[in-house]
Amino acid sequence: MKQKLFLIVVLLSNILLAQKNDSLKRVFLKNLMNERFKESIHEYKGKELPPFELTQLNGKKLNSQSLKGKPTVINFWFSSCQPCRDEIPLLNEIKSEFKNKVNFISLTFQTRNEVQEFLKTNNFNFIHLIESREYIKTFGSIGYPKTLILDKNLKIIEIKNKIPNDIENEKKNKSKFKSQLSNLLIELIKL
Repeated sequence: MKQKLFLIVVLLSNILLAQKNDSLKRVFLKNLMNERFKESIHEYKGKELPPFELTQLNGKKLNSQSLKGKPTVINFWFSSCQPCRDEIPLLNEIKSEFKNKVNFISLTFQTRNEVQEFLKTNNFNFIHLIESREYIKTFGSIGYPKTLILDKNLKIIEIKNKIPNDIENEKKNKSKFKSQLSNLLIELIKL
């Protein structure tokens, strides 16, 4: 019943807004979709990262408690996700900027072989946690890519969505994404 009502609202909005400014229509539909398909991962902002012990690409285990003492960036991704792939060069630049002052973790549900195959042709300089499907489910619904920024005590300070897919403003959007992450990390290092 809710799905039918939702479809009716979407169809009516298309009809009613057909003659209106296209950007108004986009804003209306975006707000409607955000409410309907709100990602539950955003409910974790301001809370401590759920604890984990996950497998790294090298086979060793990584316990979340070992990340304490430095700010941490955790990127949720998978290899066939084009927006995920688009962010990787920027994430690598941020890692180069902060080096060992920040923990840089990538988290994926993919297998060791899938990630290794991807890394043969793509440079992604994070510590890779693989086969993490059950842990990812802890966060409920999640769109990819997603980047969590944690303070030194593993409190989730910020949750970044993908870089907006807007050809006209691509450089500006990438620059904004990178500067927001960098500025936040600078502040977290000072604390």
